[in-house]
Amino acid sequence: MIWLLLSAIIASTMALMLIAWRKWIAPWRQVEELVTEIGRGEQPRTFLIHGGAEAQRIGLRLEKIFQDLTQLNKQIAKRESGMQTIFSAMQDALLVVDSNRRVILTNQTFRKLFALPEISMGTPLLEVVRDATLDGAIADAFRGSESVRSELTLDGSQIELYAVVTRNDAGELTGALVLFHDITELKKMDQVRRDFVANVSHELRTPLSILRGYIETLLDNPKTSREELSRILGVMERHSKRLDLLAQDLLTLAQLESVNPNLQLGNVDLPSFFGEVIRDWEKKLVKKQLNVIVDVPPGLPPIRADRARLQEALYNLLDNAVKYSLEHGEIRLMARRRDEQIVLSVSDNGIGISKEDLPRIFERFYRVDKARSTESIRGTGLGLAIVKHVAQLHGGRVEAESEISKGTTIRVILPVGM
Repeated sequence: MIWLLLSAIIASTMALMLIAWRKWIAPWRQVEELVTEIGRGEQPRTFLIHGGAEAQRIGLRLEKIFQDLTQLNKQIAKRESGMQTIFSAMQDALLVVDSNRRVILTNQTFRKLFALPEISMGTPLLEVVRDATLDGAIADAFRGSESVRSELTLDGSQIELYAVVTRNDAGELTGALVLFHDITELKKMDQVRRDFVANVSHELRTPLSILRGYIETLLDNPKTSREELSRILGVMERHSKRLDLLAQDLLTLAQLESVNPNLQLGNVDLPSFFGEVIRDWEKKLVKKQLNVIVDVPPGLPPIRADRARLQEALYNLLDNAVKYSLEHGEIRLMARRRDEQIVLSVSDNGIGISKEDLPRIFERFYRVDKARSTESIRGTGLGLAIVKHVAQLHGGRVEAESEISKGTTIRVILPVGM
């Protein structure tokens, strides 16, 4: 009897323990496993927790938390992707550091600028970039409240940087944001502008000074002899023409460099085009007894171009060829097809250009050696710059080759069709 009672007590105890296990202990282990999987970012197989109603409610809450967390992660990932797209598309380099100068964010342009690999968040800035100008700009930004502007040089490039501090809602300093902008081309253009103004001033000064001097002479000596007066007026006419040519070339350049040059495109037949150009220059060619050869192969297709602009370019090339050719010299006009391009060239066997000067002859107002710059053959210095701009407006380019005492060849290379 005692054994039966003892067995019943043991069985009842085990049953109670099993019920307690299933109702209170086992569910919490399942809850722990679910929380662990959610913490690792894994998708649990089920949120159904065995046990009482309370355990099942916890499972449903965990499922709702997991769904909200998944949705939040998607939103964060989407925003991060959008921000990274924006940062990657930025032409300016971007750097963000915290108050301890540890890297928080960089974009691809910044890493390319400083030739850096991927940078881990929290890396000290000094470990990846050691630049006194950058360090000084960030330090100045930390000390003040205004943005700091500075310039640095990297591999020959001029970089302008702006550093500004970042603060939290409480106004506490949290770090600094630095933007880097490449101003190399702007510097070059600014130098070109200054050189252009200086060159124009120089080119204007000489004829204006001469004109002014002779005008004062005539005013001071109203009884100047007829012979002297004729000589003075001849000089004044020559320099007034030079001023007129300079003004015309400057206006042409301004039109070619305008936002809308308004090209009047049409088909240009090269044999007839070259013939017209030679007829316009016949008197100058005969005066210097120059032999002209026109070489256009049969079957050469017409080119799509602005006839007036192209004529202007050829006039400038012929003008140089005539000026720098010796008497009884030879000038050759050629057209050739090169793949999908047409090459127009003007060659002379005149005094030539040195190798040192050749790369710069298409610059505005650039002068080569004195042998090519005597008063008798001096031009405005803008002719070849005009030729270059005409070629570029047609989607082409220019080339030049020359040798002292053997002559010069200038090529205008244009696409067959635009």
